[in-house]
Amino acid sequence: MSRALAALLLAGLAPLAFAGPPAIGLVWWPGDPADPRYEIGREVEACLADTLRAEMPGLRLVPHQAIRDALFPRLEPATQPPDEAAFAALLAREDVRARLRGLGLGHLVAFSGGTRYEEFQGAILCGAGYGGGGCLGFAWQDQNTRLHAALWDLERSLRIATEDAAAAGRSIVPAFGLPIPLMVNTRADACRELGRRVARAIARPGDSAPAPSSPLPGVGGGQGERP
Repeated sequence: MSRALAALLLAGLAPLAFAGPPAIGLVWWPGDPADPRYEIGREVEACLADTLRAEMPGLRLVPHQAIRDALFPRLEPATQPPDEAAFAALLAREDVRARLRGLGLGHLVAFSGGTRYEEFQGAILCGAGYGGGGCLGFAWQDQNTRLHAALWDLERSLRIATEDAAAAGRSIVPAFGLPIPLMVNTRADACRELGRRVARAIARPGDSAPAPSSPLPGVGGGQGERP
């Protein structure tokens, strides 16, 4: 079944909303698989989903791909909103809200961000001779992850909260005979913190926040970020 046909079917089924509590949708930028940050989105989505389920047992989540298919072609690389203001305008459209209601969504979490990796510092020298070989030295690499999420109330088409999370760390590689990489994962740390903050924002009543006109972090350009 083509994505266009699937989107039409979802729109037709919108009045038959899912029974039970409303679900929460996850959607992220950039949506272009050719962008190296695309894989970051997949990784952070999985981490956020695990954290939200741990914080809110019984929660039903709708993944990015299902939302992208339901709104086809509005979240394709060439047509996706470039910033939060444009995203707010998209959510204000009745046909868009109808398709999202067809997925049983009550809230939508739109997130973005990335990880900056610095160059490795230090040095490791390796050699070999008749008596054997080995390495000696020490190297390290700093990394920093920043993530941003906007929480939308789909009933009112309003952004009700924004949350940010960051994590920094240093991977080290001591070498006393053999190199032993001891790697940090700042992306996992940042996304777990972001998930906890989003869960708290969903659980508490919040006032609406006006959608800004500035681009979402990670949209339209990077900061040395890569998977």
